[in-house]
Amino acid sequence: MMTLDDWQQKLPATYMVYALIDPLADNKPLEYWYRQADQTDAWPLYAGTEFKDEVLYGLWLLPLAQLPGWQAWWREQEAAGYATGMLIASEHMPGKLVQHWQSLLLAGLDGEEVIFRYYDPRILGPMLYTFTEEETRRFLGPTNELVVWHQNDWLITSPYPELDLTEHAEPWWRMQDGHFVGQPGEKEITLFNLEQWLWRNANELTTVLYERNGPISEQLEQTYQRAMSGSIPELWQPAWMILDLMGYLHWWPKIQSLKEIRGADEQRDVMAKVIQQIKKAQTGGAE
Repeated sequence: MMTLDDWQQKLPATYMVYALIDPLADNKPLEYWYRQADQTDAWPLYAGTEFKDEVLYGLWLLPLAQLPGWQAWWREQEAAGYATGMLIASEHMPGKLVQHWQSLLLAGLDGEEVIFRYYDPRILGPMLYTFTEEETRRFLGPTNELVVWHQNDWLITSPYPELDLTEHAEPWWRMQDGHFVGQPGEKEITLFNLEQWLWRNANELTTVLYERNGPISEQLEQTYQRAMSGSIPELWQPAWMILDLMGYLHWWPKIQSLKEIRGADEQRDVMAKVIQQIKKAQTGGAE
């Protein structure tokens, strides 16, 4: 099994090593970084994007040369069998890396724009095996090497970097059906999509839940089981789960009777209406 020391020792001296991390991960990597780093030249990838007001909840790029003993910190995750985020090495300036990885925050899927959680090893690990050589180069852009924890080992990807392949004017990465081979099942996808939707569309409410009860994924796992046992129709499942998650399940009979929700054609419209009702209630406007 490869170790991080093995990987780093083989890197050219001109390469800088970075971590792309989720600040909401259970190991609190951003908090650790600001406590331990000699300098704090970290870059929030949500800055300067449509998500700029949520920089503390989105992806960050950390230059590991500023963190003494970073290998030991990351090896702790290796020993635990799971590493949150991914490591990248590049000979290029960090600004170029920020620009590239920002351009992948949104991707196209079935004609819609979706948040692409590429820094989650559970998503990226299996997906890397599905990429063509050209897709791998496009995905990594100015990144020389990428390391991610997958199937109890470190998976390395190191194509020749292609700076000019990155497009930035609009979401340019397109999800293909083949990319989802080996991905989590329907339940996992449902929970993942709902969690991402909540962080994006009900950030303040979701933050309160996270601070009060812990990881949103674990809370959703519990409410999903209750939704399945209650035989909730598929269209209404996310809305029911939101009500359950946020303590408004007693609204369920009334929510079903609301004309503006009953007339909604799309599942996300129903979810959005439910969130509007909860926000309105919490500001003293209803219920």
